[in-house]
Amino acid sequence: MNDKDAVVDLHPLFDTAKRLIESETTLNDYPSLAQYLVSRPVPALSDWEISAQYLTEYASSSGTFSRFRGEIQRFLLYLWNISERSLVECTSDDINAYMRFLKEPGPCWVGENPIHGFKTEGSGFRVPIADWRPFVSRGQYVIRQATLDAATRALHVYFRTLVTRKYLDRSPMVSARKADQKARRENFEDDNGEETAPRLTDWQWGYLKESLLAACEEDDQYERHLFVIITMKTLYLRVSELAPQTNELTGETYAPTMGAFRQKVVTGHRYWHIKILGKGMKERYIPLPAGYLHYLKRFRRWRALPPLPEKGEQVPMIPRKSGTGQVGKRSLERIIKEAYLLAAARMKKEGREDDALEMKQIADHTHYLRHTGASMDIEAGRPIRHVSEDLGHESVAFTESIYISSDSTERYLTGLKRKV
Repeated sequence: MNDKDAVVDLHPLFDTAKRLIESETTLNDYPSLAQYLVSRPVPALSDWEISAQYLTEYASSSGTFSRFRGEIQRFLLYLWNISERSLVECTSDDINAYMRFLKEPGPCWVGENPIHGFKTEGSGFRVPIADWRPFVSRGQYVIRQATLDAATRALHVYFRTLVTRKYLDRSPMVSARKADQKARRENFEDDNGEETAPRLTDWQWGYLKESLLAACEEDDQYERHLFVIITMKTLYLRVSELAPQTNELTGETYAPTMGAFRQKVVTGHRYWHIKILGKGMKERYIPLPAGYLHYLKRFRRWRALPPLPEKGEQVPMIPRKSGTGQVGKRSLERIIKEAYLLAAARMKKEGREDDALEMKQIADHTHYLRHTGASMDIEAGRPIRHVSEDLGHESVAFTESIYISSDSTERYLTGLKRKV
């Protein structure tokens, strides 16, 4: 009998985001889950605790929380029950086997109803819903490439965080077989074979900026594109951080306004910074480079606003085409894609066919701008601790794990000059 055909004792591991936080990631209200964890072939309780803490960081975004909960829940159930290993014992072989398992899980793993897993019984305890299954499929189960991509990305972030928190010494994803994952790899690899953040080359970034400046001269409607691109890259932002966000726990909605740009006096000098709400609705303040103020003033001049924002200004940061209201995440993604395609069209017109094709291929990847800004600043000598804080990372070690080291640049430069 294959592993996938074995009948496995399955139990939901994580409740809704709100209940997970209210329980303070303890099992007091989950007696059946507590019993399930201690009855696994391996020590599972500590794995569950560190994973529950990890998930609570995404509690304010229902979509992100649900996606990560599903991926981690499936993986832990496989790891404990099929591989019979804990996270500390997990190897790249386990990852390879899990990726193969995702393509054809056994019948006891797949259900027809999308149920989150728990209900409240008469005693007040939370107990598993009988029909719950880790996978959901109405009809024959078939995995799509996008599902494999999502699982790969989620596990990369998950393991990277566990390493940063010193729960693990090394991520097993680093040496996992790409052939088994068969996921589109959006990351490059550094000189140690470990994954680093995908970014634009210096030439691509310069060309993209120049293309937008030229477009603005012909049609000032591209001023909005220019400001979005410059802001995303220079301030290391995620596209979601420039869009309205709703806190799923409180129901409150935050829409970025020009009032997010503020002044602060530090050791007798006045500086501009911007208030950003990142993942988990966590606040951070990013100092503005002097050169960025030129683009801020330019964008405000186009909008017939005073040169610099005033305290408490409630004007939307990125307006809709109509000029009123803040654009949403999908519209921002469209604006960024249009900017890339504009540069690609200019490349093609100049006979740079290969460059144009590459620019088109990355047009949907908004994270390239954030990674480009951070990578370029680290390479230029900005302290990585400062970059890490502006990125919103929880530790410098996490930042170092995903951005190219300065040694890599020097090694490739000296390699280029070698004689054949």
